Amino acid sequence: MLIYDRAIVISDLHLMENRPAITRAFFQLLDQLPDRTQALFILGDFFEYWVGDDAASEFHLEIADRLRALSSSIDIYLMVGNRDFAMRDGYAQRCGGTLIQDPTIAKLGGSRWLLSHGDGLCTDDKAYQRYRRIIQNRWVLGTLLRLPLPWRLRIAEKLRQSSKDQSRARMVRYVDVNESAVIESLMSTDVDGLVHGHTHMADWHLHSVAKGVTKPRLVLGDWYQHGWYLSFEPEHQQLHRFSIETGPTL
Repeated sequence: MLIYDRAIVISDLHLMENRPAITRAFFQLLDQLPDRTQALFILGDFFEYWVGDDAASEFHLEIADRLRALSSSIDIYLMVGNRDFAMRDGYAQRCGGTLIQDPTIAKLGGSRWLLSHGDGLCTDDKAYQRYRRIIQNRWVLGTLLRLPLPWRLRIAEKLRQSSKDQSRARMVRYVDVNESAVIESLMSTDVDGLVHGHTHMADWHLHSVAKGVTKPRLVLGDWYQHGWYLSFEPEHQQLHRFSIETGPTL
């Protein structure tokens, strides 16, 4: 199990070349990490889309090199999300980091947390869950990754546009997690709480998992007009928000 007294957790940056302010804010976060920070966890949707490690551009490599420089002093962990599920060990290693499974248990600040991207908890969205099971099947994904790069880029852009159209049709941006799925995850693992992103609904929830027993669920927001990060210190956790334009102050 991963154990750290002091860690930073982020998710849903959706980095793209045409969103330079978000990339700049991310670099500011890296530059300002306190010396006592032991680990950085990135819980999926780090990039807006990912069509294979072989498709990494200069933009992706610059980000990887910034993380790799940081990896000499702290441990870095990456988890795939619903947008960058095709990321593999090659890029994580270029970052000087480790690709971790969804979910992963880590002891942060003295408590055991279940870390997840969060899309698997949105079980009310039946169509998405069917798509998720198919697209993340290792045989299907392996076949997709063998397609010519231009084909993969077109597929990724088409899926991205389809997701936007469906969101507009529902008149809501994201489907929230299912309460029963959350409680099942908390009860089936020996953890003190759950941390996830994906829904873009940053908040701090308490869930009743048994009579007289509640456990927290910490939700990270997406980086758009604001950025979000969770800081873990011994016996203390805090959700932080900052302006993308002005950047974080750690």
